[in-house]
This record gives sequence, structure tokens and C-alpha cells, in this order.
Amino acid sequence: MEPLYQLCAVVGGTIFVGQFVLSFIGLAGDHDFSGDAGGDHFDGGGDHVDSAGHDAGGDVHHGSGAMGHDAATWWFVGLLSFRTVIAGLAFFGLSGLAAGASGVGAAGTLAIAALSGLAALYLVAWMMRSMMRLRADGTVRIENTVGQTALVYLTIPGRRAGKGKITVTVQNRTMEYEAETEYDALPTASRVQIVAVVGGDSVAVVPLHETARTNHAQ
Repeated sequence: MEPLYQLCAVVGGTIFVGQFVLSFIGLAGDHDFSGDAGGDHFDGGGDHVDSAGHDAGGDVHHGSGAMGHDAATWWFVGLLSFRTVIAGLAFFGLSGLAAGASGVGAAGTLAIAALSGLAALYLVAWMMRSMMRLRADGTVRIENTVGQTALVYLTIPGRRAGKGKITVTVQNRTMEYEAETEYDALPTASRVQIVAVVGGDSVAVVPLHETARTNHAQ
């Protein structure tokens, strides 16, 4: 088994370190081959209709045990990605070599190597998902600008004749968006309120005095 451990350690370790270095300098993308297995690929609670029109999810007696097994299987598959498999392979090989060098028997060495590989696979998957959550949480969503006060950065033509630009603080970041208005032209340094999103990076604004007048009338 030692040649197998050596091969796994060398191949897995080399690729794992290479990916880490490339990720650190920003040259590596996400190479996950499974994606989120808990999403569109599997719907444990869905009803599936066969070609004859029968409800395939209707047999509760036969389905309950199988659903639990399938859920566990898909949970494990959800951990698999190129990076997690490589990490598991590397630690499988390294742990196997370390256990063998310590005088552990063949069966014990294999068990230690397998457990270490699975632990590394799970740990890397958890770290990747945590980083993805942080990245998603840090993404500024233009929808969150609605209702916020902004500053005109580039004159906005009146009556939707064109677009200017505004700066607005959203999610603790200062962002710049294109803006249009149905009111008169809004010069640079005017304070406005964002009332709607009209495009991927474009919003509709109104002068602050119009907002105050509307609120007073109500």
C-alpha cells in the first residue's frame, strides 16, 4: 500500500499546493464539478409524476427509508468538488505514510488514512462554503439603494432625457450608479432620493424637496 500512499501524497499535495498558490494570487477559478448538490439536483420533498400519470411520491411506506438514505448520499455528494477531492487525496496519502512509518499495521494504516482523507475533504468543503457565504454577504445589491439619499455626481438630464450619475452609501460602501429622473435636470452636488431600480446599474431618483413635499401632503 505504501506506493499508493506515496502517489496520493505527491499528486494530491502538488495540485493542492498549486491551487492554493494560484488562488492566493487570484489566478485560479472555482473548479467544482458537483456544484450544490442540495439545490436543483435533488428535491427530497418533491412529488414526481411518472409517464403514466401516477404520483411517484405517493408510496410513503416504501419511500421514507429510501429518502433518508438518499438524503445522506446527496449530502456527501454535495461535499465533493475538485478541490475537496484533491485535499482528501493528499491527506489520505500523507496520513498513510505517517501511520506506516510509525509501525501501525496495514489495516490500521488504511483506516487512519481513510479517516484523515475524509476529514480533510469535509474541512475544505466547509471552508469553501464559508468563504462563498462571506463573498455573497459582501456583494452590494442595487435593490438596497431604494429609499437612500444620494449625491449627484454627474448632472442628470430632466424628464428622462438621459442619464447622469450619483454616488450613494449602501452596505457601508460608497457606490456609483447611473441615474435618471422624471423631474427637471438635477445639477452636480444636488441631493436626491433613490425611488426605484430601472436597470442593472441604473436607478430613478427624485429631488429631496419633492420627497419632503410628498411626505408633508400625506
